[in-house]
Amino acid sequence: MNLWKKFDASFKENASANAFCIGGKFYSYNEFVEYISGSQQLLQKNIGQSTGQTVGVICNDTIETFAAIFAIWFSGCCFVPLHPLHPTIVNNEKIEQSGARFIFDSEMNQSPSDLQAKHICNKEIKSTEPLIITQEMERAYILFTSGSTGKPKGVPINLKNLTAFAEGFLELYPDLTSEDRFLQTYDLTSDAAFTGYLIPLFLGATVYTIPSGSFKYLTIVKILQEQQITFTKFTPSILNYLRPYFKSMRFDSLKHSHFGGEALSYDLVAEWAKCVPNAEISNGYGPTETTVTCTIHRANIDQLNEHVYNGIVSIGKPFKEVKILIVDENDRIVPDGEKGELCIGGSQVMDGYLNVFHDDRNPFFVTENTQERYYRSGDLAFKNSQGDLFFCGRKDDQLKISGYRVEPAEIEFAVGNVANGLKSKAFGFRNKGGTESIVVFIEKFDEEPEKLKDKLRTLLPSALIPEKVISIRQFPINMNGKVDKSVLFEEYSTQIYG
Repeated sequence: MNLWKKFDASFKENASANAFCIGGKFYSYNEFVEYISGSQQLLQKNIGQSTGQTVGVICNDTIETFAAIFAIWFSGCCFVPLHPLHPTIVNNEKIEQSGARFIFDSEMNQSPSDLQAKHICNKEIKSTEPLIITQEMERAYILFTSGSTGKPKGVPINLKNLTAFAEGFLELYPDLTSEDRFLQTYDLTSDAAFTGYLIPLFLGATVYTIPSGSFKYLTIVKILQEQQITFTKFTPSILNYLRPYFKSMRFDSLKHSHFGGEALSYDLVAEWAKCVPNAEISNGYGPTETTVTCTIHRANIDQLNEHVYNGIVSIGKPFKEVKILIVDENDRIVPDGEKGELCIGGSQVMDGYLNVFHDDRNPFFVTENTQERYYRSGDLAFKNSQGDLFFCGRKDDQLKISGYRVEPAEIEFAVGNVANGLKSKAFGFRNKGGTESIVVFIEKFDEEPEKLKDKLRTLLPSALIPEKVISIRQFPINMNGKVDKSVLFEEYSTQIYG
C-alpha cells in the first residue's frame, strides 16, 4: 500500500466533508488540501525537488501545522515534531540530532534566531496547485524519547512501520467510517497523536482538536457533549482529572473509548463506563520504538473484569504485523502464565535509534531458531492461555508520566546542572488525584523548590518537571549498594503525599 497516495485519494473522495474542527472552526478536506499545497510550494522553494530531507514542524494547534506535516510527507521528506512550549535548548538538541535545516512554524512563537534551522512561516498560506506525491521515502518521522544520558533519544520510524500500524489498526476497527468524529487529545510531539489524526484522515472522518490555552479537561467534556464525538483516545490520567465529575457526565454518541500510554486501572475505567454506555472499551500498548500501538485489548465493560491482573486491564493481543515473545534474563521463552520481559518483533519495530551505532544497552536481540529480530521493551508481562498479555511493571526505573516515557537519569542530569552538581534521585508516585507524578530527592539542598522548578523549565519539557522536590541529609543505601527507595518513601511520606 502506498500510504500517501491512499491519503490523497481519501482527501479527494471526501473533498466537501469536514476534515478538522480547530478552535471551533471547521475546515473541509478541500480547504485542507489547499493548505497542504501552499506548504508544499513553500517547502519546494527552500529545498527544491530534493527528497529524503528532515524537516521540523513547530506543532501549534493550527490547520497549517497539519498541512505542513502532510506537505513534508507528500514531498518525500521526514517530519520531526517540535513542541512550541519546550525550552529552546531541547528543541535545538532535536534539530541538531535529526539534521533538520528547515522548520515550519505557523505562529512564530519561538524566535527564529533562537532555533538552529531556517524558519518557514506557512500561516494562512494556501494554493490551488495540485499536490505532488513523490515516490515513497524510507523514513516517515523522528520522535524523541527521554534518554538515560541526559539528552533526548531519537526514534526514527520508517514508512513500512507506519503503514503496518495503519493497516493493523484499521483491520481491527472495520466499523469506523467517514461519518466518525475523532477527538485528538495528545500534543503532536507524542506518537499517540497519530491515532487521533492519521486514522480519521485516512477514513475521511473529522478530527476535533483541543484548543491551546484552554483548560484541557473541561474542554474535553464540552467537545464530547456538543460535537457527539464517536472515538476518543485518552491516557488514564485524563480520566483521573475527570473522575470527580463522572456522575454528571453521559456521552451516548461515543462508540469507542480507547486508552494508552499508562497502565489502565479497572476500577477507574469501570466508573467511566457508566458515562459512555454505548462505547466499547479498549486498552492499547506500544513503546515509541514499535510505532504508536502494537497490542490492544477490546471489550464491553461487562467483559472487561475477566481480563484484569492486579487491578490493571489487559493490554490484549498483538496487531497482525506484530510478534510477541516473553523471555527470561537469558532470552529464553517463558511458559504461559510466567512473567518475563515483553519483547516485540515484526514490521512495526524501528530499525534502530538515531545516530546510535553502538550501545552497550542494546535494545534488540535475534532469536536462535528463526533469526527474527525483537525489541526489548523493558516491560514485564505474562501471557495467559488465551494469548492475552498482562502488563506487570518495569524491569528498570523508567517512568510513564501522562503517556510520556521518562528516564529518571535525564531529570537527575538536569537537576545536577542547576543545583551545583548536588546528588539527586527521581522517582514516580501517585498523587492524591491518582495521577502518576515525579518526586525528586536532593542531598543537602537549601533552595526553594519552586525556584529549582523554574530553572528546570529552561532545560526540560513540562512532562519532566517534578511535582515534589525534597531535600534530604543523605541517601539511604540498601544491601545491594543502591539508593533505598522504600526507606525514602517511608521517611518522607508526609512530604510526598501531603
